[in-house]
Amino acid sequence: MEKLKKILLISSLVSLGLTCVLFILAIFEFKIFEGVWLNILLIFASLCVGCGFLANEINILKRNRILGILSISFLVISMVFALIIFCSSLLEKGGTFNTITAIIALFSTFFMIIVSLVTKLEKKLLALQILSYIILLVLEIFLSIIIAGYPLFNVNAMTEVFSVFCVVSVGLLVALWILSSKRNITETVIYNNNEYISILKEDYDNLIKENEKLKNQIKEMSKSK
Repeated sequence: MEKLKKILLISSLVSLGLTCVLFILAIFEFKIFEGVWLNILLIFASLCVGCGFLANEINILKRNRILGILSISFLVISMVFALIIFCSSLLEKGGTFNTITAIIALFSTFFMIIVSLVTKLEKKLLALQILSYIILLVLEIFLSIIIAGYPLFNVNAMTEVFSVFCVVSVGLLVALWILSSKRNITETVIYNNNEYISILKEDYDNLIKENEKLKNQIKEMSKSK
């Protein structure tokens, strides 16, 4: 897994570098945003984002195998569909396939966000998590309808409703992300072919204290006998 993660990170960084090079060429008036060059730019950008996300999903796979597999599957499907579009004339023609791909990519992104938070927070702040995910689901439905071409904003007050959902969902997700960063995470580290467990110093100190208490209790029990 660690080797695969390194390969994905290197691929993401290389794709990022090539994407940046193309943007720099565009500054000097190279025609990057049309024709074949646009396809190449989008391919590199997709590989950069996709490989980066996949590398992160490997960490989730360690915490929850089922959710990790589902998240990776949706992401891979999105990447494959996107590359099919960028490597063909579908990018210019548009059509149903492009719409489906955009909706799947949107769902995949939202699903990865939820899985990342769920695997970190687990059952902590459950009420806040459920509220956040419901609002995020409603926002995803809104965006999917817009991508499908339905004139949603022509409905009275829909622009305001959509904007409120965007602000609230972003605020809740940021709050959950900040709270999840406080969670004590135990991580397995491989070093020189040996496995080590890395934990926060606070957890380590608590374990030492618990160990000392148990030793004292055992000594007292021995004396009483």
